[in-house]
Formats: sequence, structure tokens, C-alpha cells
Amino acid sequence: MAVKYYGVMMVNVQGSELLIVNLKNLKPLEHVKKDINLGDDVYQDQPVKYESVNRVSEALTGFIQILNDYGVTNYKLFGSNALHQAINSDFIADQLFLHTGMNIEWLSTSEETYFRNQNISVELTKDKQNDKRTTFLVGITSGNTAITEFKEGKFVDSTSFALGPIKIAEDLQSLRQTAPNSIGLLNDYIDSKLNDFYIGNPASVVSSKVPTKIILLGSLPLQRLVENYGHTKASDTITASDFTGLVDDLVDASDQFLIERLQVDPDYIPLVLPELLLTRRILRLTNASEIGFSDSGVVDGLVNQEALEQGYSKRDFTPEIIRLALNLSKHYDVEPVHRDLVTKFALHLFDQLKPLHQLGRRERILLQVASILHDVGNYVGIHEHYLHSEYIILHSEIIGLSRDDIRVIAAIARYHSSTTPNEDLIHFQHISAESRRLIAKLAAILRLADALDDDRQQKIKKISVSIKESKVVITTFSNANLAYENWIFNTKSQFFTEAYGYKAVLKQRGVKAK
Repeated sequence: MAVKYYGVMMVNVQGSELLIVNLKNLKPLEHVKKDINLGDDVYQDQPVKYESVNRVSEALTGFIQILNDYGVTNYKLFGSNALHQAINSDFIADQLFLHTGMNIEWLSTSEETYFRNQNISVELTKDKQNDKRTTFLVGITSGNTAITEFKEGKFVDSTSFALGPIKIAEDLQSLRQTAPNSIGLLNDYIDSKLNDFYIGNPASVVSSKVPTKIILLGSLPLQRLVENYGHTKASDTITASDFTGLVDDLVDASDQFLIERLQVDPDYIPLVLPELLLTRRILRLTNASEIGFSDSGVVDGLVNQEALEQGYSKRDFTPEIIRLALNLSKHYDVEPVHRDLVTKFALHLFDQLKPLHQLGRRERILLQVASILHDVGNYVGIHEHYLHSEYIILHSEIIGLSRDDIRVIAAIARYHSSTTPNEDLIHFQHISAESRRLIAKLAAILRLADALDDDRQQKIKKISVSIKESKVVITTFSNANLAYENWIFNTKSQFFTEAYGYKAVLKQRGVKAK
């Protein structure tokens, strides 16, 4: 086992956060938040002010002191996707490094959703009350909304939208100056942004007969407002009808009323109505009958991930990643039999060739996702479909995968067919040397797997792999004529030799009739 104590620091447009835990039992030792508003600059396309960056640096310096007091040496710094969108995010990262000595790791929106969901998703899978219920986890950040569906305690799908309270607040201010029915227009605007919830995703269309609930994640200000309004206690839920009534009552509420009667923080005032309106539209969208609250945040998921990687936890959320990849392949009408067979062969090759590539669990996931998605480009056109596959993957989000992960997967898909990296240097040279090596190794495996079912006839259903001197022998179990497969395999295996220094050889063994 590795180091027992772990610290996570997170910087977003609302401030900085520190969580220190005992990885063995995930018990928190310290949890500190520093509110620092950076959103006004970020969402107005202005550089984050020097003074604000200094305040963040001071907060992080204080966090490091706390870590030192606890004797914690294993800690990391992460940054939100919203802050990464700041036009001077590179300078922010540099200034934070100069002041703290820490490199910031920027998270994608899909990663934030993935980590934010983790704690509550475990609870959902354990709760027997969810056997007949559809639950939507809703994560609302300053500039993004993510909706994740669980049906009968099992993960179904996740969708994110570039829409958050700060953007809505800006539009509301503009509409109030120009439109007589600003609230109605704003509701229509929110609906238009949330419309993709249903597109190509029939599994998420909720029947009115199914008990449905939404859980708001990391929404403490809104939770406190609801509690102070008198509808619920900290651990309770609020019905959809009560929440709708609350929104109607507060549409025209004054700042003074919100501050004095509902104890709303003055900094949160501009975001109250936007978040209320957004939540109400999500209620209608999901046909939810009630709202629950959870303080589960991104830092909790990052801690869970570290516990998994260090061997303290066996809670693996990989199935969620794979499920989303499969959903995406279905959306683009990927032929499932070929897809699943190629994926099966690719993973078997990966496992048996580990002495050669020395890659681990994470790289195996990237290969699996690439195998599932390698043919999505056929949706656009068969000719040079691998280029279309790359484009689609690059412009897709899969929770749990970083931008770099997506780029690697897209590149693997690009090179699974006719071209290879050594034939495509203009494209390939822009990728880091480490990523190039990884892409080459995984693309070479996928090319072999794809070659075994290139004609989509599934003549081969089982293979075995052995490493002998300078050769990798792949034995196929089939009674069919494999002349075409041998020809394709010999062509596609050349790149494998370049990537691994081993020649891939195909052999056939007949299958006895039962």
C-alpha cells in the first residue's frame, strides 16, 4: 500500500477548496473552502485580474501549510474547466506554480461530472428504494449543467450542456432591459439549450408513470435558500410542486428580501433566479416529482480515484465510461456485432501482449473505448471513415475521460484502418512523444483486431496469442476459408512490427464439430 493520507486542492471560478482524507477509510481530516469570485472575468471574456490570482495563490499557500501541519506529502492541484476557459489561463497556471510550486491539472467538464457523481452513484446502487426509480444527478456549475441518469440503481447515460447560472444571469440582465416578458423568453432560451437531452437518446425519455427524482449535487447555496424558505430541512427533499411555488414567489423578490429573510449571501444574489429557473426547467424535462440535495463534489471523486489507484479501494467506475462509449456508438449506428467482436479481440491481444507493451489499466480502457468507437465515422461516409471517426470522437464528451484521453482515442481510431502514423507525420508530429508511443502501440493492436473481422462476417470467433522469440503468433479457431483475412492481416500487421519490433503471424486451427 502507498501513502495513507492524501490531499486534493481544487480551484474554480468560485474559489479554492482543500480536502484531506485518510485513503484507507476515506475519512475526511480537513475540508476548507475559500470563496474567491473569478467568474465575472471568465464569463465576460476578460482576463482574470492579477489581484484575484494573488488571492488564489494566498489561499493555496495556506492550504499547503495545513497539509504540512498534518504531515501530508501526497497532494495534487486541479482546476475546473470553466477556469481553464479564461483567456489568461496559461498565465494563471504559471503564477500559481511560481507561488506554490504546484502544477495545476485542468479537468474537462466530463471529468468534473464523472468525479462529482461518484459518491452519490455508489449510494444509488446500494439503496433498494431505487429498484423501481429513475434518478437524475444534476450538477450545476457556473457555466455548465450535467444531467446523469440512473435507472433502477444502474447508470444509464450522462449529458452535459454549456449552460450555467452566470451565463443565464447575463442574458437575464439584457432581456430585462429590452423585453417585456423577460422570464418567459429566458425559459424558452433555457429549454432550447436543454433540448439535446432527448436527441438520439431515447433511453432518457422519462415516462410519466415512472417515479422520478433529481438530486442536486454541490448546490449548498440553493439548498440553504430552500431550507430558509421553510419547505424542507437539511436532509429532506422538496416536492416539485413546492419548488415550483417557491420559484413563482421569488421571481420578483428584492435583493433585500433574499438577504434579510432568506439569508442569501450577497455574492450569490445575481445567481439565485437563474439557478431557480434552470432547476425548474430540469424538473419538467425529467418529469421529476421531487428534489433531493447532496454536497458531493468534484474533490470527493478525485479522492475516490486516488484511493482506487493506490489500492485502497475497489470501487471501479469504469463501466460508466464504457456505457457512454456504447451509447455514442449506438447514436452513430455502429454495427454492434463487428464492434463487440473487434473489442473482444483487441482486449485479448492487449492482455496477452502486456510483456511487450507494459501498459496498465488506464491504457486498456482507452483501447476499449477506441475499439467501440473506431467505426463511428461510417455514419458520415464510408470513404475515409477513419477521418470522420477521429472528428466525431474529438468533438464528443465521455465522462471520466480527459481531453488528452479523448485525443488519444481519436488518434487510435484514425489509424485503425489504412493510414499509419509514420505515413501521416504532419498530423502525428503535433502530438507529444509519450502520446505518440502510446497511440502507436494501441493503434497497432486495434489494426490486428479489426483485420480479423474486416469483412464483417465473423468467421473467427476465438483467438489465442503466444509470444515466441521475435514473433507474436495469433491462432484463430475457425473452419472457414480465411484467405481474405490472411491477406488483410498481413497488410495491417506491418505497422505492428514497426511499433513492437515483433512480427505478427496468423495461424489457423480447425474447430471440431460437436
